Amino acid sequence: MKAYCALQEWKKAIYSDPQNLTGNWVGPNVCSYEGVFCAHALDDPNILTVALIDLNYGDIAGQLAPHIALLSDLGVFHINSNRFCGIIPETFSKLNLLFEFDVSNNRFVGPFPKVVLDMPHLRFLDIRYNEFEGKLPPELFDKRLDAIVINNNRFHSTIPENIGNSLVSMLVLANNKFTGCIPKSFGNMPRLEQVSFSNNLLTGCIPEEIVNLQGLILFDVSNNKFIGKLPKVLHTLKRVERFDFSNNRLTGTIPKSICSMPALLDFRIYRNYFHEISGECDKLVDEKLLSMKEKDNCFPKRPHQKSEKICSQMIDTQVDCKNVGCSTPQNSVVEPGNRKITPHKMKPPPQKVHPPPTPVPQPPKQTTKPPPVVRGH
Repeated sequence: MKAYCALQEWKKAIYSDPQNLTGNWVGPNVCSYEGVFCAHALDDPNILTVALIDLNYGDIAGQLAPHIALLSDLGVFHINSNRFCGIIPETFSKLNLLFEFDVSNNRFVGPFPKVVLDMPHLRFLDIRYNEFEGKLPPELFDKRLDAIVINNNRFHSTIPENIGNSLVSMLVLANNKFTGCIPKSFGNMPRLEQVSFSNNLLTGCIPEEIVNLQGLILFDVSNNKFIGKLPKVLHTLKRVERFDFSNNRLTGTIPKSICSMPALLDFRIYRNYFHEISGECDKLVDEKLLSMKEKDNCFPKRPHQKSEKICSQMIDTQVDCKNVGCSTPQNSVVEPGNRKITPHKMKPPPQKVHPPPTPVPQPPKQTTKPPPVVRGH
């Protein structure tokens, strides 16, 4: 009766269920419970076991009962867009078959839930839109994951140097308070396709090692404090569809080679200090082959640009990215004559009320009644 006990204990920890999703959580046939899906056990096809829980968008309030760990065959756990609170129970480390863990858009608190590091088969981790805080454990990037989605929390640390050990295709660290540089090992992520560092406090230059990410499709570093010029190698990333460098302290020119990238559709560079842009970029925009946002830069004879005074100060500033370290204060940069100037201080973007995460497709309902044998009975 392990499955029955686990779900009944969890039901006791729920104090608001406005859609009454757990209303039919009655009796021993747990495979008939709303949001609970059973499958044949891997080690015995004659036995049904709880394989998936999906209570997405239920607006349920409560906590996670430690007894959920009794569902030892659970492979997918989706409870996004509810009002669950508290911490992730340590007992979840016993969920040895779990490969998808989505608790996004809830009210969980505390440090990074290290219990997920003990789940041997975990591949998809989504804890965005919660109240987790503190440092990221380096072990996260040594774990074999396909996706790490931790945006919109309160993490405040540097990005671990071993980020390049990760094999993820999706990495979303946006809307936290990460500081320091993007580690150079970032270029060692062979499967990376989508990455967002947006809305943090990151500094330094965009690492040249980005050239190694030939599978990259989306790269977003908007709303940080990056300085220097764009890497000359950007145009070699043939699969990129979207670049977002907006609202930083970047300088230099925008060459034709970037705008002409074969897959590029969306190019955002507004609120920087770029001072020259290839006419080819405008041509592609006119032909509706490229969407480009370039306001609030230093482009001459273009509307909605920064003042000449601010631009002349920044354009004359020299930034040697080879000598810019993460320990170097990034609020000051050196111009010719070794005189330091301080760019105007940017306020961090205001926190907005974000929409809920993208819905996860609901698994199909069972069309036939399951056999009476359920794991744990």
